[in-house]
Formats: sequence, C-alpha cells, structure tokens
Amino acid sequence: MPRLRLADPDADAVIQLLAAPGDGRDLPLDRWDRVVRVGRACRLLPALRQRLDEAGVLSGLPAPVRGQLDSEAAIARYRKQMAWRELHELTDALASVPGPRVLVKGAAYIVQGLRLADARVVSDVDLLVPRERLAAVEARLREAGWQPEAVDPYDERYYREWSHEVPPLRYPGHLLELDLHHAIVPPISRVRVDPARLLAAARPVPGTAFHVLAPEDQVLHACVHAFVDSDLADRVRDIVDLDALVCELAAAPGFWDRLCARAAELGLARGLWYGLRYPQRLLGTPVPETVWRRLPSPGRTAVRTMDWLVARATTPPPPEGRQLASARAARWLARARYFRIRMPLPILLRHAATKGIRRLLPHAASAP
Repeated sequence: MPRLRLADPDADAVIQLLAAPGDGRDLPLDRWDRVVRVGRACRLLPALRQRLDEAGVLSGLPAPVRGQLDSEAAIARYRKQMAWRELHELTDALASVPGPRVLVKGAAYIVQGLRLADARVVSDVDLLVPRERLAAVEARLREAGWQPEAVDPYDERYYREWSHEVPPLRYPGHLLELDLHHAIVPPISRVRVDPARLLAAARPVPGTAFHVLAPEDQVLHACVHAFVDSDLADRVRDIVDLDALVCELAAAPGFWDRLCARAAELGLARGLWYGLRYPQRLLGTPVPETVWRRLPSPGRTAVRTMDWLVARATTPPPPEGRQLASARAARWLARARYFRIRMPLPILLRHAATKGIRRLLPHAASAP
C-alpha cells in the first residue's frame, strides 16, 4: 500500500523522518531549518528527537539542530514533572472521595512509564470518573483550590448537558489544566460508548491512587480522540501518538485479538479502522493483515474523502506564509463532520445559530 503524503511538504518531511529516522543523516542544514520549524508547530520535536536518538542518528546531526531538539525535549521533561506534581496534589485532594479515578491520555502514559510519555509535550491532565461521582469530585476539587474556566451561561449549559466533561479546571499558579470527564464521547454523540464498561475494565497503577484504562481501551480511546470526537485540526501529533502506543502495547500476547473484540463490543470498529489506517499509511505502523479482515471497512468514497481530509487538515498552518485554500477547505469540512457526529441535527443547528449570532453580536446576551 503506498504511503499517504501530507499536503504540506515540510510537515510530510517531519513524518518521513519519524518513520525513517536514518534519513536524517543526509538532510542538509537548510532543510533541517524547515523541519525544525514545522516540527515545533506540529508539537513533534520531542518524538523526533527520541526516534533519531534510538536510531543512532542524533549525535551526528549539526549542533544547531541538536540544540533545538534538546531544547524541546527539555520542555517535554519539565511538563512531565509538572504533570506528576498535579497528580500528587490530586491524590491528596481526592483522598476522601470514593470511587475510581481513571487517568486517560497523556497522564495515563506517564504513570505507566510508557516510552511514549517521554516524547510528548503534555498540556493537561485528563481524569475520568463515574458520572454519579462527578459532582462530588468537582466540588472537592473546588474546595481544594481548583477553579473552573470562566464561561458564559450558554457554554455552561453546553458543558453540563451536551458534553462529556465539565468546564476545564486549573489551580492558580499551576502550569497544566485539569480536564474532568465522565465519558469519552458526549452523551448526545452519534457514536455511543458506555463509560461504565471502560471503568469496569480499568486497572490500578501500583504506587499511585489512580487507575488507567485497559490497554486495548487506551488504543480505542486514542482512536476516538483522533478520528471520532475530533475536527482533525492539528491532529498529526495524535496519529504519531497512536503509532507509538500501538507499537508499545502490541507486544503483549493476544493484544490484537482483544483489541478487535473490544472494538466490536463497544461499537468502535469504524473508529479503530481509521485509527489504525493513518498511522500505518503515514508511519508504517505494523498492523497484522488478520486485523484488517476483522474490521469493517468504510465505503470507498468515505475512505477517499477521509484520506483527503487527513492529508490537509491534520497539520497546522505553516509558521510563515498563508495556508493553502485546500487546507482551509479541509479544515472546514472536517469541523462540519465533527459537529455532525457530536450533536443531533436539531441541537447542531441551534448551536451553530447561537455561535453565529454571538460572533456577529459579541455583546448580545448569551442566555441558554
């Protein structure tokens, strides 16, 4: 199967280096200049440094390139430390609240000691709790000093009734935001995932007060985050994360069988199909042929459309210069797809009308 190329040639060069870091030996300095700029915009430099180092290429690169990569890796290490600080303080704050506290995404990778966690610039801590415990957990966090992001009445209703999380929380002076979830998709989404099944299979992390999702559920959640509950914008990093996560977890015996069975059980086979296709098409992620035979393929038109969107919408605008018209169109279409999955049509139309009025009349009342 031919490799899918990103429409932005500089972003595509970053992906090619992640897939084949040995190619970095022959890259001229002026080309590295573009790779570093775009890699930073894509939040991929720590991952690139990690793969170059593991391939034995890093030490032979020009000093200015190594300096830039080392700097981004230092930022990633610092943010990882700040994530640990947040987790320690969350442990104390929530000690009196019963029920599971399940870390997802970046924080989960950190507490498990996954290699992937060293190659990400973490921006928040995501915590999943049972919906019946949500109010108690949120109240306890507020008592302990975490403060919600200021939102108007309409957005407050959006979070409380239509979203799978509460407004973001932050402790004054802390670097990272806390996202408190009760599900991995909105309750009104066309794609339904029963969070009770995820919580029931979650596993405790020794030495911590937290749980993480089962390995196959972590992959499925990453697929959902990247391709289901997502507008695809700037999500190329999520595709790289999926590549690393799958490669790291797939070493466990029986992983692929469990993953396919779990996807069917949770109704996420389509999300898994996309979540494996694009890491494989861009980075060469090894996926057994038996897996493709077990997953239902979308129709040819849907696949071609998604290929077009992924190639154009998942990378950020160039650090200098204007974004291509095709990329802007892809982002618009991907955003329309996102909201169509996320909301039933009546709510979507109302939401779009409300947001449109607020943009045109920014001082108008935003009553729910």
